[in-house]
Amino acid sequence: MFAGIKKLPIFAAENSSWILDESLKSNFLCFTLCFFLSRKHPINNDLPGACIKFGTMTISISKTSLLNKLQLLSKIISSKPSLPILGNYLFETKEGRLFLTASNSEGRIMTSLECISDEDMSVCVPTAILDGLKNLPEQPLNIYINPNNKEILIKYSGGKFEFMGYETVSYPCKKEFDSSDCINTTAEEFYNGIAKVVNLGAEDELRPVMNSVLIEASSKTLTFVATDGHGLGSFSCKKESCINKVSVIISRPMASILKGIVPASPDDLQIKVGADWSVVTVNDFEISFRNVEGRYPNWKAVIPHNNPLELVVDTKQLIGAIKRTSVFSNKSTCLILFKADHDRLVVSANDLDFSTSAEETLSAEFKNDEFKIGVKGSLILEMLSCIDDERTKLTFSQPNSAILIMPEKQLEGQELTYLLMPMTIQ
Repeated sequence: MFAGIKKLPIFAAENSSWILDESLKSNFLCFTLCFFLSRKHPINNDLPGACIKFGTMTISISKTSLLNKLQLLSKIISSKPSLPILGNYLFETKEGRLFLTASNSEGRIMTSLECISDEDMSVCVPTAILDGLKNLPEQPLNIYINPNNKEILIKYSGGKFEFMGYETVSYPCKKEFDSSDCINTTAEEFYNGIAKVVNLGAEDELRPVMNSVLIEASSKTLTFVATDGHGLGSFSCKKESCINKVSVIISRPMASILKGIVPASPDDLQIKVGADWSVVTVNDFEISFRNVEGRYPNWKAVIPHNNPLELVVDTKQLIGAIKRTSVFSNKSTCLILFKADHDRLVVSANDLDFSTSAEETLSAEFKNDEFKIGVKGSLILEMLSCIDDERTKLTFSQPNSAILIMPEKQLEGQELTYLLMPMTIQ
């Protein structure tokens, strides 16, 4: 496939011009024309001084730029797509830019980069191109595409690889929707909001509203919320992000994809909210997703505002103690016991079925008498890992009431709060 045309002995290449035996010139001109027309892949790789392309489309592009874009787009491509064509990238060239698209049934990502192309074209490219590019050093690439059967040849310094592309007719079109509501923020604020709460969402497909992230915007604040019914995370930043109150619910898988694509940078980010679909635009990326239908729970009603007991402890020390003691906890419940008493916190766990236990004592600030409460180790670790402050504040009321977890010092203009429901101590 795509083999080059071998030079004939009577041909000579001098200064990119052909010199023929005059007595055979007419016969060989006819022969050469027939030869080119009969070739299925008429790309000449052997002739010196020129690269002859006949019936093909060519894209010249940087390897690193293309690989970086494809790696980000691959996050949305499912290993078992609902449509076979969704297991491919969509390549489109237009006005000196290569537009790359990847989709699944819940969303679509589009980006672009500069390239040199012969003409406008489109082709579906299998994800195998990603594996082929990973081990190549940075260099210009030439991509040749046969418009008749979509065969693709990628040439680089010292080698090439080939594979089949596909027609774009069956690739889903971009969703068109009316957007009357818009949220304006920065990429950094959006990234922080998603990253702080996305792991608190449920993983239950039967409850799609709980398996999601809520974004609420008003004229004064922008808030991100996620909950699975046992824990809740809320991240708010004070800023004027929109005129009217706007909310949108993003599925947890799409929120995780957005977290992996949106950079933590000061670049402007815009969310256009539609009735069924919404789109996030940042830099040269456009990420559209299907809105989760349903009403989000009234999360503000469950947050206590008057917990009288307050515990302050070093964040890293608490994370380390929970990780070590949870090894010896019951594997089905992951129950961790907190016992606070004045200037110390005892973290312990046990598994009665296997007669194992562990206990650690940490320095802490607690101004009350002994207080015991049980928590789920894996869930509180998710919360503590998102707290950047050196010290964490936990507030309690009763052993069976919600715990509030937050940084001791909130960043200016931001408020991060986690709610954790306690577990019964046996």
